[in-house]
Amino acid sequence: MKKMGILLSLLFLVGIAANALSVCDYSAPETALTDARLSFGYRYYDDANTPGVVDVNSGRFGADYYQLYDSPNYGFTIGAYGELELNAFVPTGWLAQGAATFRYYPFTDGLFFAFGGLQSSMATGQLRPGVDVLMGAGLGRFSDVTPMAKSFAIEDELLDLDAISNPLTDDVLLAIAGAIGRWAEYEELQDLVSEIEALIEGVAGVELDARALLGIEEIILMSGDERRCGWALQAGVGYEILDPYAGAQNIVVGISADAAFAMGPSDQLVFHASYSGPFDLMTENTLNASLGYEYELSAESTLILDYAMQRVNPADPALAINVSHAAGIAVGFDIAGIDILLEVALTRETGDLGWSFDISVSAAMDLL
Repeated sequence: MKKMGILLSLLFLVGIAANALSVCDYSAPETALTDARLSFGYRYYDDANTPGVVDVNSGRFGADYYQLYDSPNYGFTIGAYGELELNAFVPTGWLAQGAATFRYYPFTDGLFFAFGGLQSSMATGQLRPGVDVLMGAGLGRFSDVTPMAKSFAIEDELLDLDAISNPLTDDVLLAIAGAIGRWAEYEELQDLVSEIEALIEGVAGVELDARALLGIEEIILMSGDERRCGWALQAGVGYEILDPYAGAQNIVVGISADAAFAMGPSDQLVFHASYSGPFDLMTENTLNASLGYEYELSAESTLILDYAMQRVNPADPALAINVSHAAGIAVGFDIAGIDILLEVALTRETGDLGWSFDISVSAAMDLL
């Protein structure tokens, strides 16, 4: 009987969690997001006890770009990731992925879409980049949920200031997000703040003071905290423009999956995977995958985790399957617009005995 009670309690808690309002419950009528990042780290060490030998002379350069647009009838996504290993400032290893997709939705606000796109990849050991052009169909959408993230942040700020005694209702949180999403319709920022003030005071039965209103205004104006949610699955047929091992160009088939999720106003998870090759996929294929996660530790610091892998199985049995991995863990501190990173980077190529570790202090700058 006791076990049954515990089980029912757990089911009740899971049900509450499933019904709780989340950042991804908001949907913007139009989404336009762009993010770009550069990072660089290098270490040089010459020990006097080893004359004629430079003990450490290596580093890495990374770049990441993402652009998303979504509207009721069409959208596009452009993404690129690259990492370059350096030794004496000479490239010794690399891993790069890129994809661009244009989506047309024949049914307004529907999930079904037709698409045309291009995907490419390049890694250590390849003779040249692999490039495919594809067209086909899929399901899914993405949405800018930054207004909802700001709505939750406003609630947290007011609770911290004791401006409200209880969390806001789901309806009020959604109404605040809707108002922030229509920011362009207001003549002045103060008009938007006044509407949010009225929404909160009406349900909480309190009068917000100047400090609370200033906090709301600062959260609305805050930049660099964009959040997105959604998913897309697509499959298509196309043509291999460039074979990574200079082999014959073929008609190719490809499938891909993308997802973005934010559990709260402080985090962002992004995933991409693609699998392509000629009709005989088991004989020749390319698998790309990447995963990124960011968590805002404070207003000035962010935890960043990223991972990318590529596996190329060439048609020529004399060529070995090439597998590349790159992973990183970093804590970024925002100082005057420049991110100072404490980073642990891991890399592994085909033939390596294990993972290579690189611990460094580096700098990164948001371009957009």
